[in-house]
Amino acid sequence: MTCRLPQLLIAIAGAALLAAPAVAADTAFEWKDNPEKGLCDLYYGDQPVLQYFYTVDESSDEAAFDTAKVFHHVYGPGTNDQITKGPGGKFPHHRGMYVGWNKTTFEGRTEDFWHCRKGERLRHVRFEELEADADSATMTAVINWNDSDGKPVIEEHRTVTVQKLPVDAKPGYGWQIDWSTKLVSKRGDITLRGDRQHAGFQYRAAQYVAEANNATYVRPEGHPQQPAPYQVDDRKEPNKHVDLGWLAMTYELNGKRYTIEYFESPEMPSPSRYSERPYGRFGAFFEADVTEDKPLEMTYRVNVIPGPTPKQETIQKRYDAFTASLAG
Repeated sequence: MTCRLPQLLIAIAGAALLAAPAVAADTAFEWKDNPEKGLCDLYYGDQPVLQYFYTVDESSDEAAFDTAKVFHHVYGPGTNDQITKGPGGKFPHHRGMYVGWNKTTFEGRTEDFWHCRKGERLRHVRFEELEADADSATMTAVINWNDSDGKPVIEEHRTVTVQKLPVDAKPGYGWQIDWSTKLVSKRGDITLRGDRQHAGFQYRAAQYVAEANNATYVRPEGHPQQPAPYQVDDRKEPNKHVDLGWLAMTYELNGKRYTIEYFESPEMPSPSRYSERPYGRFGAFFEADVTEDKPLEMTYRVNVIPGPTPKQETIQKRYDAFTASLAG
């Protein structure tokens, strides 16, 4: 027995090492760009995190519309589930995380960079940054908003930074996505107008959420507290449900629950009109003017939280931390 005990202990230790999960410190973020397909994917280890969609296909009118916009897909933390919507489905112009205004006016004409149905296109130009390590990943993309004649109206510089966000539910983390967009005029004075349903920075959940109609919401104190969407008619009440600062949407997909926390910088123009729908599209819109000397800078944070819906006070604390980070 005495001679075999060390061998037995070694065997047990070896088996334990083989059964142990990979050390978290060994896992890192990584961008994988595929320019031929027009897709740039972010991974955390083997897990997909984001997909930047910049595909161009002009082979048919339908294909051209399906690839008229660049946007970011989001994946559920710890899963391979794509939890945002792409082309097709209900309101096919809604896609992932995206930005646009349906009434973009310049040089006496107006283009619709929300629906992109009349030849308007958002086109990826180049990457200014693709960086990733064990702690975070950052992408900066230059995007032209081309009018129906194919000429740039706005040059967008979009920076997206992702980090893990510790949470109690499995897998123990969510995604913290910081989104910064700078819109630079290429055509003189530009006015950005529209309404809360068709403009601004917004998030659209996967098509299944529209079919199930199962999106509900959490709002700050002082705003409606109903779980069901609070829907406002801009024609009758344009300045109702404004300047919330944050809004959270929660929904189920593939047997899992996700909460999307939408944080807006206090520096955004006011009134910022918030929108929420039961099919899973939400965000905020404001009116703005852009000149060649004065670009519009937009700053947001989107947290993707797996598991039970966070309490209002928990979301508020995270929003307070976000605004404090901007001030510091």
